[in-house]
Amino acid sequence: MSAEQVVAEDDLVAGRLCCPVCDGPLAPWGFARERTVRLLDETRLLRPRRACCRRCERTHVLLPAWALARRRDGTEVIGRALLAKANGQGHRTIAVTLGRPAGTVRGWLRTFTRRAGAITTTARLWERVLDPSADQQIVSGPPLVGAVDALGRAARACRSRLKLTASPWELAVVLTGLLHGPGRDPPGF
Repeated sequence: MSAEQVVAEDDLVAGRLCCPVCDGPLAPWGFARERTVRLLDETRLLRPRRACCRRCERTHVLLPAWALARRRDGTEVIGRALLAKANGQGHRTIAVTLGRPAGTVRGWLRTFTRRAGAITTTARLWERVLDPSADQQIVSGPPLVGAVDALGRAARACRSRLKLTASPWELAVVLTGLLHGPGRDPPGF
């Protein structure tokens, strides 16, 4: 078990993790199916923890920020694809570079593009809260480009203000849900 898993398990058992639906305390509820996650240079075996909300009684699968719900590939892999697309590359070129099927990469890009508006809004809120002096410049171009730019700005503000060492794409997952999951508005919004 990694250090991050130990901390998450301790927080879960102590009731310090909150339900993303109702903010009620989460409690341990077994484990989800074991799966393999493809990262940039390796694969990792992951057996995600399940949790149940004591208030609304919904169950949730807890994933580390390097893994995404319903995706076989890790956060950094998908993040590289999004960045390459924002820089003008096509899905086939990106697929070859990453060693992934073209249809898989096309699916990531389409899903992200559908969520681009909501992701941009959430990322800009986080940037404004974490760095009020930041220039909230709007990037012209397709929605995907604006969303990738907003994520980069929010991640930079988060790393600078909170002194975090997580990768920008892991922070993007935590703040906005990236491909799946709800965006998390900053406190007070």
